[in-house]
Amino acid sequence: MRLFTAIELNDEVKAALRKAQRSLAAFDRAVRWVTSDQMHLTLKFLGEVPDASAGEVSAATGRIAQASSGFELVVGGCGCFPPKGRVRVVWVGVDEPSGALTACNELCESQYAQIGFAREHRAFSPHLTLGRVRDDKTGGRLRDAVADFEVGPHRHSVADLCVVRSTLTPGEAEYAVVSRHPLGGA
Repeated sequence: MRLFTAIELNDEVKAALRKAQRSLAAFDRAVRWVTSDQMHLTLKFLGEVPDASAGEVSAATGRIAQASSGFELVVGGCGCFPPKGRVRVVWVGVDEPSGALTACNELCESQYAQIGFAREHRAFSPHLTLGRVRDDKTGGRLRDAVADFEVGPHRHSVADLCVVRSTLTPGEAEYAVVSRHPLGGA
């Protein structure tokens, strides 16, 4: 099964993200917008995991959660990946000034490495994906519209981590929570 570790978002943040998508609706042909039930903050993408190893992943996630205290995310700002050239992803930024989110991500990297998952080589760049661009033929208009758009700030209290199964379908990926783990200080 295909797994990742994520932070689920509250309804207020999801509503703000949906509003942002509607504001950028002029680009509906170019962008495949993420649906509300797919909106989350990915901490670690694990990829294909044998069914027999799902329990080990959940146990590691439990250890990560117990070692982490609750924290608050600040959601705001908009941008594109990559920073130059044809846009592939439209995103909203995530900030967590205390460093707890970065520490939680590092715990994910170290705990999952202990059970055989490769560490991520890229720096952790927390963001919420608004949409994925099929083919950016907008001549820079999409990037300009995103640069001129502002989301937030919105606050989101984080109290747990989820292991999520992603099933690829012809239309879009379907997500289902495999296990939920309350943070130690939550």
